[in-house]
Amino acid sequence: VAPGDTLWSIAGRFLQNPWQWRRIWRQNPQLRSPHRIYPGDVLRFSHDADGNPQLVATRGEVPLIKLSPEVRAETLTQPIPAVPRDAVESFLTRAEVMSAANWRSMPYIIADDDEQAVYADRDRVYVRGPSFDQAHYQVFRPGEELREPGSGRSLGVAGIYLGQATLERDESPATFILSHTVAPIRAGDRLLAVEEERELYSFEPHPVPPDTEGAIIAKLDADVTQITQYSSVIINLGAQDGIEPGHVLAVFGKDRKVEDPVSGGTVRLPGERAGLVMIYKAHELVSYGLVMQAERSIRLQDRVITP
Repeated sequence: VAPGDTLWSIAGRFLQNPWQWRRIWRQNPQLRSPHRIYPGDVLRFSHDADGNPQLVATRGEVPLIKLSPEVRAETLTQPIPAVPRDAVESFLTRAEVMSAANWRSMPYIIADDDEQAVYADRDRVYVRGPSFDQAHYQVFRPGEELREPGSGRSLGVAGIYLGQATLERDESPATFILSHTVAPIRAGDRLLAVEEERELYSFEPHPVPPDTEGAIIAKLDADVTQITQYSSVIINLGAQDGIEPGHVLAVFGKDRKVEDPVSGGTVRLPGERAGLVMIYKAHELVSYGLVMQAERSIRLQDRVITP
């Protein structure tokens, strides 16, 4: 296993359908963190006593770095992720969807300490909300409302990431210092606790339950004009529908109608498979997915189903 490998790329070496990873992966109980794979691990493909294929890891020595003058050592490696980190990192940590009511319940900025209309790095701001149980938060502004194709039912409101805030004093109101701002911050913007990375990447590819069907309803990166491999998309299925990180769905284009050149009648043509999407973050009603394969053009409103 080499740095840069992902569970998806490794599964593709042994399986025609990488989402069937769980069929061959066998955890080695003799290893520390046996459910994870690290750079330097050696993977051995064999068959068990019943003739079923299996993949087992043998762990090499994890490289360490010693830091002076303190006496401590840290590992240089992290377990390999299911998908390329650089393709999803900003959306894992800087994208959020929740109901309008939940947005309204989040802590919010009421003012800064200098009577400015907009705030940026190093500005001190005052925040109303319950007591704060950690030091670091992200700042969001509720943005686009996501809706169910056809019915128009609201699926939540997407948040616009604005920057970070560090707790200075947990009082009423609390005091925060802004940093890493990517856009002007204003009174009314909301604070969300930062998730721990170890929870964000801990999943493996597996198929969604049979008869699952949804649709691609939005792109996560508004600057991207086409949906291609490693594009991030939003689908109209979430945790409420049994969707979880690691689930893989097949993407199919929409059915279309064409005129029969001989009879003059209308013929309905089925949509063809366009690619594969793996879910990496599931909200209640929607999920974020990464396009792992793009066999043809993928468009908004394309169907996503069990592969």
